[in-house]
Amino acid sequence: RSPREGVNAATPRATATDRLRRLLAMIPWLAGRDGPTVEEVLARFGLTRRQLDEDLDLLMVVGVPPYTPDELFEMTIEDGRVFARLTPSFDRPLRLSPDEALAVVVAGRAVADVPGADPTGPLARALTKVAGVLGVEGDDVLDIDLGPVAEPTLAALRHAVGDRRRVVIDYYALGRDERAERTVDPWLVINDAGAWYLVGHDHRSGERRTFRIDRVVSVRLLDERFDVPADPPVAEVFSATADAPRVTLELGDAGRWVADAYPVEAAEVADGATIRVVLAVTATPWLERLLLRLGPHGRVVGGPPGLVGAGAAAAARVLARYGEAGADGRQ
Repeated sequence: RSPREGVNAATPRATATDRLRRLLAMIPWLAGRDGPTVEEVLARFGLTRRQLDEDLDLLMVVGVPPYTPDELFEMTIEDGRVFARLTPSFDRPLRLSPDEALAVVVAGRAVADVPGADPTGPLARALTKVAGVLGVEGDDVLDIDLGPVAEPTLAALRHAVGDRRRVVIDYYALGRDERAERTVDPWLVINDAGAWYLVGHDHRSGERRTFRIDRVVSVRLLDERFDVPADPPVAEVFSATADAPRVTLELGDAGRWVADAYPVEAAEVADGATIRVVLAVTATPWLERLLLRLGPHGRVVGGPPGLVGAGAAAAARVLARYGEAGADGRQ
């Protein structure tokens, strides 16, 4: 292995899930090329040199049973180029049941959507062949979407995480219906349920915050560096503070989707047709939009007085606006 120049000892580690997805995308890309340069690999996967070295160290102890040296991946850096050799086991055909093969296609297409993956490489070609055998050809049949974010924005945030660079993001906060610049120390970039998120320290609130990257209008990297917390941040998309108000929602059958779509803290069956869930509320406008969306299928039955009537108040404002629009049209 070559000397590890340019290593920053304080570079934060990616989450296990994020790193696994990257490795699964990196393996076929490297194996399909005759030694891409280190710079090409770093740029394609948004890595620092230290992260690349750590990834290759991990891959060199990965293989298949019985895990003898000939059944481990061989990853080397020689003369500034990265070489990858898969184990001979990958040359032998696998025997899969239809369900197993479909699971492979679904998982493989999710990996193929990871930034840096090759859309025409060995993985993509293999998935096309397996999907053809299963009769599920075409992206309209299996659409694995890891979130509609601008690639330059995602790449810039990944770079900031790796270099511990403070950023200023132009961000639209849906919960407050507010667009503003936020200065953030970016700790993690993660994907959850098909959406990309930035987790970091928000200087405006002085607390840890999670930002949806598809609501980031622009990113500006600053020269300022930051220190990662002593306790690595947990890769959570939403974490309510202890003092955030809680409400109890009663949901009809057509509103039960709330229990799956949001991080409810408690749920119980009220009767055969309704359930009750407890939700933390970080902003009143968010609760108002949820209640307007639910309509007659959800109502607040417990919580602070200002939130119990949030749905009715929001509906009244909407009706008032329609009334004003109608009056203007008659004049």
